[in-house]
Amino acid sequence: MRKILFIMAAVSICCLFSSCHSKKDAQKDFVLDTTNLKSLDKAIQLNPKDPELYFLRATFHYNHKNIKDAESDILQAIKLKDNVAKYYVCLSDVNFAQRQTDLAEENLEKALAIDKNYNEARLKLAELYYFQKQYDRCIKVVDEASKLNAHNPTAYLIKSFCYKDLGDTANYLRMLYLVKDQNPKEVKAHLELGYFYQNKKDVVAIDHYKNALSVDPKNEEILYNLSQCYMDFGDVEHAKAYYNQLVSLGSKSRYAENALYNLGYISASYDNDGTKAIEYFSRAIKTNPGFIEAYAARGEVYEQMGNDEQARADYKQCLTLSSNYEPAIQGLNSLDKNKKK
Repeated sequence: MRKILFIMAAVSICCLFSSCHSKKDAQKDFVLDTTNLKSLDKAIQLNPKDPELYFLRATFHYNHKNIKDAESDILQAIKLKDNVAKYYVCLSDVNFAQRQTDLAEENLEKALAIDKNYNEARLKLAELYYFQKQYDRCIKVVDEASKLNAHNPTAYLIKSFCYKDLGDTANYLRMLYLVKDQNPKEVKAHLELGYFYQNKKDVVAIDHYKNALSVDPKNEEILYNLSQCYMDFGDVEHAKAYYNQLVSLGSKSRYAENALYNLGYISASYDNDGTKAIEYFSRAIKTNPGFIEAYAARGEVYEQMGNDEQARADYKQCLTLSSNYEPAIQGLNSLDKNKKK
C-alpha cells in the first residue's frame, strides 16, 4: 500500500495614569488609560504640549501595527523634547517596521548618546546587527550590554543566535544554557534546545520542550514540536495526547491543521481505524480547504475501505489544487487498474 506521508512540519503598558489637578475642570477627574486610544486622544487634547503623551500614543499605535500614526506621534514627542532616549528607541522601532534600517541604527545611536547606560537601546542595536547578519558587530554590542549588566538573558539569547548562524555549536549551547539559568521562563531558550536535541535524535529534547510548555501551556508550536518529538522516538500514544491537546485549543493555525492531519495518519497507519482517520483528515480540510495532502490521504483511506467513488473525488480535488500532484495521479491510476480487474 502507498504510505500516507507524515507532515513534519513592546506590549502596551497596562497601568493607569492620573492627571495632575489643573485649573481646567475637564482635567480634574480625568484618568488616562494607555490601553484605550480614545483615552489617549483625550489626554493629548487636554495637554497638547506633553511629549510623554505622544510617546504613549505612539507606543499604542506601534503595538497595533498603525506604523504611520506611530511615526507621526513619536516625531511630535521628539519635537517637544529631543533629549529623551526612549523616544529615539521608539522611533527606531518604527523605522525598522518600515525596513528603514539605516534610520533605525541612527536613532538607536542617538539614544545611546543621550544615555550610554541605556541597555534597551544597546540590545535593540544588537538585534538590528543580527538582522543584517553583521555578527561581529552584534556580538560586540551584546558584550557591552553584558558588562553593564551581567544578569542579562536577552543579551545572551541574541548572542546564541549569532553563534548558531556562525556554526559555533559549543558557544551556541553555552549561551542557551546561560539564558535558561538566568531566566528559566525564557521559552525561546527551551525551544532552541528542544530543536537542537530533536535534530540530534536525542531524547533530552522532550525535557526541553516540556520545560517550555510549563512556561507557556497553550503555545501551539511547543505542543506540535513535542508531539513530533514523541513520534520521532516511536511513542505514538504520547504524540496523540499532545496533538489532541493542541487541537482542543480550537485554533485554525497551521499547527492545528497539521496536528489533525497527523492524528489521521496515526489512526490509519497505527490504529487501523479508517473511519477515525477520515474524520481527522476531514477536519484538517475544513480548517484549510487547500490542504492537498489531507485530500490525498483521505482518498487513500477511502480507497482502502473500498469507497472508490469518494476516493476518486478526493484525488480529483488534489489535481484541481495542483495538476501534477503525483500521489493523486497514482491514486487515480490505482483506481482505474482495480476497475479493470
